[in-house]
Amino acid sequence: MRLTFLYIFLLFSSFIFIFIPNTAYLVKYDPFNYITNYRLSFYAFISDMFKLYVDLVDVKKENIILKKELSYYKTFSYELQKCQNEARQLYYISNSLAFINKQSNPNVYISRVVGYDMSGKKSLLEIQNNGKIKEGSLVSSNGYFVGVVYKVYKDVAYVMTVYNKMFNTIVYNYRTGDTYIYKGGYPYGSIINATSNDDIKVGDLVYFRSLKNQNIPYLLVGKVIEVSRSKNLFF
Repeated sequence: MRLTFLYIFLLFSSFIFIFIPNTAYLVKYDPFNYITNYRLSFYAFISDMFKLYVDLVDVKKENIILKKELSYYKTFSYELQKCQNEARQLYYISNSLAFINKQSNPNVYISRVVGYDMSGKKSLLEIQNNGKIKEGSLVSSNGYFVGVVYKVYKDVAYVMTVYNKMFNTIVYNYRTGDTYIYKGGYPYGSIINATSNDDIKVGDLVYFRSLKNQNIPYLLVGKVIEVSRSKNLFF
């Protein structure tokens, strides 16, 4: 009987704790809530660290993109400077470009550049034809040898310059008086028939020389910048 009464009392007390609010019970220490709060704080910390990592990765990617853009702008600036320098050269050439016909008494004609080699290697020039330019005419500018006219049309003519790898001519070493064969190239041409016995030095000036017509003036082709006995002489 006493056990039955005790069971009934415990059951009644359980109903009271379950269905009747108890403020003191709600605010008392609960290990489960502590663990839950700790987990939530830990998860928040991990989440913040992950966001920080993502931000660092994004910053690194942005730095890579900025470095590429900076490299592109440097390259663009360099190419722009090259174009500006070439434009200045063409401007100077167009103001004093002379075309010399290889006759007994050579005539000099002035014309202007209307186009050039778009590859940047300066191997060709397109000039305005004044009706007097012929194939084989020599082209000079301010005392420099530019090249030879190799095609003539109604309004324009094409010049193969000293930078063209197909260009060959006779040149003269001003210091020694020796004659050599010059082969065109970009950015440097070369003397292709020099030997180890030839007295060629860095700094020697090399001029175009016409063997057939001495009335044609000497025109400066370039200056020797390297002497190599195992290679051609570049200038």
